[in-house]
Amino acid sequence: MATVNSKGPLGSDRAAQQMLAIESRIEHLRRKFQMYFNGFDRVPPLTEYDALKRDVRDLQQTGFATQQARFKAQNLVARFQVQRSMWDRELVRREEGLARPGQAPVKSHGRDGKSIEPIDDL
Repeated sequence: MATVNSKGPLGSDRAAQQMLAIESRIEHLRRKFQMYFNGFDRVPPLTEYDALKRDVRDLQQTGFATQQARFKAQNLVARFQVQRSMWDRELVRREEGLARPGQAPVKSHGRDGKSIEPIDDL
């Protein structure tokens, strides 16, 4: 796992390589979380998740030599934030007992205002 160097502005070639590596790690982690949420894996990939969060945070603090590299980095960070919020939300639902592996997501609140009870038969 390569970490992003936050000293000085990154040139466009080096920045492109690092962003490509982070982008592929996001996709790989997305697949691993999908495997976990669908019940194929029993343990969530939290160590990889934490390492990727650190690298994305470092990418945010990096200066870029070109506006194009800065724009691509901002888009990559935004895509990661969307994935991160979905993963965190589903992990919380699992901890609270509102979701079960391999089942379709259950709405946490309906239009009628009824709350959903936790699953007891785990």
